Amino acid sequence: MAFPNDRTYVFDANNLLSDNAAAYTANGFAQVGGATAIIDLGGNQNVTPTQLARIDAVAVVDVTAIKISAGNETYKLIVVGSNNAGLASSCVELGGIQIGKGASLEISNGQDNVIGRYEIEFCNQVAGSIFEFIGIQIIVAGTNPSISFESFVAITPEP
Repeated sequence: MAFPNDRTYVFDANNLLSDNAAAYTANGFAQVGGATAIIDLGGNQNVTPTQLARIDAVAVVDVTAIKISAGNETYKLIVVGSNNAGLASSCVELGGIQIGKGASLEISNGQDNVIGRYEIEFCNQVAGSIFEFIGIQIIVAGTNPSISFESFVAITPEP
């Protein structure tokens, strides 16, 4: 879904982090095809030490529905990295955004968020460690929260 005045990103179906197939109403990981979406950023695992690629990228999040009608809903979308292929251990936060009802956001004087495009810039290197696998973790709060979105990863374009 395209929104006006957006930066152009190259879409690759292999970099899909959420397919917008169902609304997210509970904490968990974003899904594609009903399963946790995990992108393997690759590297050279056949050498010692393992060589992984540093990536500067953007998680493009196209929100198609967001419930804020109860006045207390919030949604944290966190790009997480791990060297565990299933994101089952040692996850780190690479970047994130909190959206929802403005008055319930952790920032002062928050504005209500609406459908549209949100961009989460991130790098898969933290404190000298490079993480091979990424996904989006969703943390919801409030009265019957519900958010729908499609998300994909794109390399940060040159200005």
